[in-house]
Amino acid sequence: MKIALTGSRGFIGSHLKTRLENDGHEISEWDLRQDPPKCIKDFDINGVDYVIHLAAYADVRASLEDPQKYWRNNVENTTNIQKICGYNHIPLLYASSSCIHNWWLSPYGISKKVNEETAMQNQVALRFTTVYGEGARDTMLIGRLISGTVKYLTRHIRDFVHVSDVVDAIVLLMMSDIRLLKPAYDIGTGVGNSVEELGYIAGWEGIEVTDGDACEAQDNTADITAISELGWVPKVKVDEYLVKHTVPH
Repeated sequence: MKIALTGSRGFIGSHLKTRLENDGHEISEWDLRQDPPKCIKDFDINGVDYVIHLAAYADVRASLEDPQKYWRNNVENTTNIQKICGYNHIPLLYASSSCIHNWWLSPYGISKKVNEETAMQNQVALRFTTVYGEGARDTMLIGRLISGTVKYLTRHIRDFVHVSDVVDAIVLLMMSDIRLLKPAYDIGTGVGNSVEELGYIAGWEGIEVTDGDACEAQDNTADITAISELGWVPKVKVDEYLVKHTVPH
C-alpha cells in the first residue's frame, strides 16, 4: 500500500515510518526536515492509497505565545488535507490530542477541536495523550526526568503512552475497515500517573512541586474502551520505563 505520511521526520512520524516500511508499505513523505523539504501546503495524493497526517505543532504553552502560527499550521493545513482526502475518497488518520476534552484552555486545544469539527467521512482522529520514548523533544517530562534536567514537578495526572504503543495503535486502525471505525479514538494507556510520584520514582525527592499552568488540564487520562475493542493493548508502563532508563544522580 502507498501511504502519504506527513510529519514523517517528527517524533511519532519517524517511528511510524520505520514500522510501515518494515511492513512492506511504500511511503510518500511530507516533512520540512527531509531533503529536499516538502511543505504540506503543496500536498497531493498522486497514487496514494491512504493518508496519515501527523504534521502539527504540539506545544500547549507555545500556542499561547503564537496562536496564529498554530492556526495556520494545525488548522489551515489540516483542513486542506481533509478536503483533498474527502473529495478523492482517500481514507485519512490525523493527529488530534487528549486536549480535545478541555479544548478551550489553549489555542492548541482549539486547533484540535476545529480539526475534528471539519473532518469528513472516513477520517479518524488520533487523540494522543502524553507520548514519550526515544526521540521525543528534550523538553518533555520523561526525558527531563531521565536526563536530570527537570527543575520542578507538578500535581498533574498524566496518561503517559510509549511511542511504540502509539505506532501499534495507528497501524491497527490503518489496517481496519475505516468505514466501521469511530470518528475519534483516545490513544493512551487508560492509566493516570501522578507527575509528582513519577518524579520520586526517578529519584527527585525534595524538588519543588507546583500546581502547573492553567492552560493545561489537570488530568488527561484516556478512555481507551473504543480502541481496546479492536484488540489494542498498551505494553509499556511508564514507571517501569523510568526505572530502567533513569541514571542515578
